[in-house]
Amino acid sequence: MSVTLSITEPQIFAALGNVLLSFGVVTASGAPLPIIRGLANRVPTPASPDYAVMWPISMPRLEFNITTYSDNAITGSITSNVLTVTAVANGIVAPGQTLYGAALTGTPVILAQTSGTTGGIGTYTVTATADAISGLLYCGTRAMMQPQDVGIQIDVHGPTSAANTTRITTQWFDQTGVDACAAQGGIIAPLYADSRGQIEFIDDQNQYEERWVIDLHMQANPVVTITQQFADQLAATATAVEALT
Repeated sequence: MSVTLSITEPQIFAALGNVLLSFGVVTASGAPLPIIRGLANRVPTPASPDYAVMWPISMPRLEFNITTYSDNAITGSITSNVLTVTAVANGIVAPGQTLYGAALTGTPVILAQTSGTTGGIGTYTVTATADAISGLLYCGTRAMMQPQDVGIQIDVHGPTSAANTTRITTQWFDQTGVDACAAQGGIIAPLYADSRGQIEFIDDQNQYEERWVIDLHMQANPVVTITQQFADQLAATATAVEALT
């Protein structure tokens, strides 16, 4: 069974980093603030005294799964592990879908589209399988979305940390934050922010440095998509009531 995930943790961190930079966070010299990810081994602290570190802290679900189904039906053939779709009767064709059909040997999985209309008529590479003549094929899916409250701790270091903290927490609660997140393709949307205040940071030279700690909470809606078969015909058999007794 093919299983795909629409939003991954690296995508969330990349989107959040871009949002923070759009808030105008800077070093004392006015350069864009270096932003790195915590819990990453062998990543040195930036040379600038002003920088930020993003730490993952939580991702509880916000509600029950929202499940949708797509009963996809196409007409196509396979030659040398290339699926050629000549008609789409229902739904769309997408990488990760598993193909079913009477003409197929096994259950090949669609890898990538190589030509044609996105999700429609065109050619697609598939996993290794025998050639198949043109016929009706199915690639139905079940998509389960889990809305999550993703919490990420931001440690803002350096002489400009207080000012940068104000920039972040102010815009995160504003339409500016909503627009900045939307510009990242809708991967995240702002919920709220908690500023835990100034918490000293002791460096490797036993020196105290400024550090402000913020907990940013955002909504992400990752979708897990799996293969789903559908019945296109129903075989009904009439049984006399008397026979049931």
